[in-house]
Amino acid sequence: GRMSRMTSRHGSPHRYRRRLALLLGAVALAVAPSRAVAQAAPQAAPANAGLWYEVTLGGAGSRLACSICSAHRDLGAVITGALGAYASPKLRVGLELSRWTYRDVGVREMTSGIGLVAHMKPSARSRLFLLGGAGWTSYRASDYTFGAPRASVGIGYDVPLAGAWVAGNVLTMDLAAFGKLRNESVTVVDNVGLSAIRMAVQLRRR
Repeated sequence: GRMSRMTSRHGSPHRYRRRLALLLGAVALAVAPSRAVAQAAPQAAPANAGLWYEVTLGGAGSRLACSICSAHRDLGAVITGALGAYASPKLRVGLELSRWTYRDVGVREMTSGIGLVAHMKPSARSRLFLLGGAGWTSYRASDYTFGAPRASVGIGYDVPLAGAWVAGNVLTMDLAAFGKLRNESVTVVDNVGLSAIRMAVQLRRR
């Protein structure tokens, strides 16, 4: 019959079992080193996979820089939120939104920011990270407005909490330049800059 023809053509069932055992043994030997490497890898790597998001809350000193602007730095509350992904165990990137506010003699000052941000750690297990980013900052006080491109630099420190949650501190400097201060649609001053120093506590889900 068909079974006897297949057996006579390809060999006995014992030979098939022998070949199957050799094949399984080769697969086991090939998989064993990769499993050993995975077990030896840092345990922090799986936690760094996927998305991350954070909220920071603190204070910031902000001031406009122009020929008619005051050199005084106003201190107000600041809040930021960020959402991003891990490019590597040492680098996370994301989109950040920020809002700062201060009230002086009945006038409410506000700045809003949006931009890309990157956090780089010296090593995958380091709690210290450096911050850099680029985006846009807008300012409003009554009828006066300002907007300009912004660069950000900073440093932060993480303190692990339960599970995937991390707390810590972050110090950031924002520098915006080459903007115009306007009163409604009228340009009051050209080549206006804005600087802000933010110090905040953070809560992140990694």
